Amino acid sequence: MFRLSIDNKGNKLVITFKDYFDLQQAEQFYAEIQKIVPKLKKDFSVLTDLSSLERMDISARFFIEKAMDLLNKSGVSKVIRIIPDQRKDIGFNIMSLFHYSAEIDMHTCKSYQEAEKCFT
Repeated sequence: MFRLSIDNKGNKLVITFKDYFDLQQAEQFYAEIQKIVPKLKKDFSVLTDLSSLERMDISARFFIEKAMDLLNKSGVSKVIRIIPDQRKDIGFNIMSLFHYSAEIDMHTCKSYQEAEKCFT
């Protein structure tokens, strides 16, 4: 399951993954990202909350990678990932390194409160 929201004040896209993420959800996720990206201003930030994600199907990675590429091409300047337990990062750290450009400011935090400090 996932949820997307835009914080227009902070020009931030918030992506929350919960419980289980499969191929069908991944396809829907990519379709939603395509609709949301045009609403963001250049140099936007992405906050990805992985704290409640328990499992992700390997087949979902294709659409996650496509979404990361789209965000990269659309003007993302900062990516912050919330991963409270590094043992449960489900490969998002590695995927992020390969699918976001080196110029993007990337942070990994253990809590939402810690992540919010990265935006100030």
